[in-house]
Amino acid sequence: MLRFILRRILLIPVALVLIHFLAFTYAHFAAPIRAARTPYLRTRIENQPLLDAYTAHAKDLLLGGDTTFPGGREEFFAMIAQNAVASLGLLGIALLFSVVIGFCLGLTAVRSQPPGIRRWLTPLSTLGLAMPSFYLGSLGVLLVVYYVLYIRPGAPALLPVKGFGWDSHLVLPVLALTLRPTVQIAQVVASLLSGELGKQYVIAARSFGHTWRSIRWTQAMRNILAPVFLTLASTLRLSFGELVVVEWFFGWPGLGKLLASALVPGQLSTQLGATSNFLNPPIIAAIVVLISALFLVVDLVASVAARGVDPRLRNAEEVAQGGSQA
Repeated sequence: MLRFILRRILLIPVALVLIHFLAFTYAHFAAPIRAARTPYLRTRIENQPLLDAYTAHAKDLLLGGDTTFPGGREEFFAMIAQNAVASLGLLGIALLFSVVIGFCLGLTAVRSQPPGIRRWLTPLSTLGLAMPSFYLGSLGVLLVVYYVLYIRPGAPALLPVKGFGWDSHLVLPVLALTLRPTVQIAQVVASLLSGELGKQYVIAARSFGHTWRSIRWTQAMRNILAPVFLTLASTLRLSFGELVVVEWFFGWPGLGKLLASALVPGQLSTQLGATSNFLNPPIIAAIVVLISALFLVVDLVASVAARGVDPRLRNAEEVAQGGSQA
């Protein structure tokens, strides 16, 4: 277990350095290509060799230089940090609701006698998985507009549809990010738990007088926690992909919106940000590295948690290591 953790931790910085270089390279070569097709950007792109540009930026990162950062080093890191806090806060709140509601729905959907899944979960999970986050956000905005225009004309909106704030501004973005992970977690929990309750050891436990409630929580739940942890990690990765659309749609100033402003020229959409961010290599590289670091840390935590609750995974790893050494 310790060797597994150390090996994964040592791989993270190597992977992040490679990802940073690849992201910087993409922006460096894509910028002049896009500029050639966008007349108002042609005078802004400087044709500098990749290695020279990346070396200068790496020196600024390591030695505290200020030449390659747009707007200056301090302003650049302040912007990245502010956007990262906004994104992680929004994503964390949405994930918390998804886990709690998804677990409750999954447990409620499982029947004990005979073991199986209640019928209402299938259409609910199908609807939730098929509904994109931007569509759910659009429905929320339409409901707010309908309330202001038809239910109570001239009244203030129940919820803000744009902007940032750790208050009612969170409601619509969190709802848009919560639905899909919630039904995915509920589906996985219900499927695993219903299959676990049909196994032979559950029948033996019932014959000894154990209740379904005690079997669920002391034995069955423990056996399904490992795949549930891995499902949570994959759910978080999908949620971060949807975060770009949700932040842009609701005007939430996070990493997703910043990435959108760096991929689309500001003149093509006034909501996305200034043109100076468009395919800026330091900005693209910083955002991609932060997102990749989050993915790697989440994957590490989920893998460690899965091995911690399921000794079978640890035993399989030990057997594999023993076989390779032999």
